Amino acid sequence: MKKTNWRIPLYKVSNDSSEIKAISKVIKRGMDWAIGPEVEKFENDLAKYIGTKYCVSFNSGTSAGHAALLSYNLKNNDQVLVPSFSFIATANWPLMVNAITKFVDIEEINYGMNPKNIEESISKKNKNNNANSLCRITV
Repeated sequence: MKKTNWRIPLYKVSNDSSEIKAISKVIKRGMDWAIGPEVEKFENDLAKYIGTKYCVSFNSGTSAGHAALLSYNLKNNDQVLVPSFSFIATANWPLMVNAITKFVDIEEINYGMNPKNIEESISKKNKNNNANSLCRITV
């Protein structure tokens, strides 16, 4: 597999005193944890760092995927293709917007949806392909 140099690492475990102090401040405030000034600063700083005008953060990948599918204005029974090998939220996102989840078999090398199987799975009901990555393996 090709090695990459990501600007933003997959994770970094850290809990020094400045981070504990910042988290405690937010918790002690008692409200606006997800929309407080720290979140707005984070989004603005991240947008600037990656060179984009806007940035929206979510509390989870489940929330992010749900919001993404809401943006497509899917109708009842529209079909969304999802990889057969993924986190359960990937299959639940279409259900959260009253669409239908249709699983597509994966490739053995990168675990993403197999393009040949995508072609075979597309129908008139297909409105979205959810070609996400798992474990930062590019799909």
